[in-house]
Amino acid sequence: MTSPQQLAAAIRGAAVTAGETVPSVRGADWRIGVVTAVAADGTVSVGDVRARRIDAAYPAPQVGDRIMLTQNSAGNWLAVGRTASAARALGLPMPPRYKPDHTDRASTTTFADDPDLTTVLDANSTYVIEFHLFVGGGPGLIKTQWTVPPDAVGLKGVQGPASTVAGDSSPQSSADNITMRSGSHGHGTTIVYGRRNVYTNLAYAHETGTVSTATGGTCAIAWAQSTSSTTPARMGLGSWMRATRIS
Repeated sequence: MTSPQQLAAAIRGAAVTAGETVPSVRGADWRIGVVTAVAADGTVSVGDVRARRIDAAYPAPQVGDRIMLTQNSAGNWLAVGRTASAARALGLPMPPRYKPDHTDRASTTTFADDPDLTTVLDANSTYVIEFHLFVGGGPGLIKTQWTVPPDAVGLKGVQGPASTVAGDSSPQSSADNITMRSGSHGHGTTIVYGRRNVYTNLAYAHETGTVSTATGGTCAIAWAQSTSSTTPARMGLGSWMRATRIS
């Protein structure tokens, strides 16, 4: 037989449960969650919770966004804002990519992406890209171009030893007192750099610019010999790249 005390405890327990689970009893609520789906009707889903998005406070939603949800006493959910984006943060450079060892290519003029100096760019974004290259070559020299998503737009600026430089004697053999190139070009424009006295002695080239994407994809420095030679072209140890998303 249930005592009055047991009955009172059961009523209190039921009231607590209702207050925790029923919006009309609990009142308004809020929580943080990760978006699992984005619908065209202006709603987003966080697991089994579907919420109406406040356009001005939460524009351009993406799966993976961490957002704040609020619920009224009728049980309706609103997505009131983003606390962390699924996309890369603006102004924060991605971890630099660098070459832990030399890469040599001989007897080929066919462009290929460097195995180390490559990254992936998000769609609908603009990046500042930097390549800091330690380049060497023999009679065939070395040429570069950028690999970017096919619909990407932008320009690159390049600085480095001019294609006419053949540093067979001092001081040019030390990459000192040499003719330089300094131009602005399309991403796919071929850039040919001069050389020092042997391909193992490296010169410095700097390439930078913006890449604006509609679809995401690979961004890399592609390179080969300018003319085929059994003496390799070299992309040297310590060359590095960095990508920073700015919009």
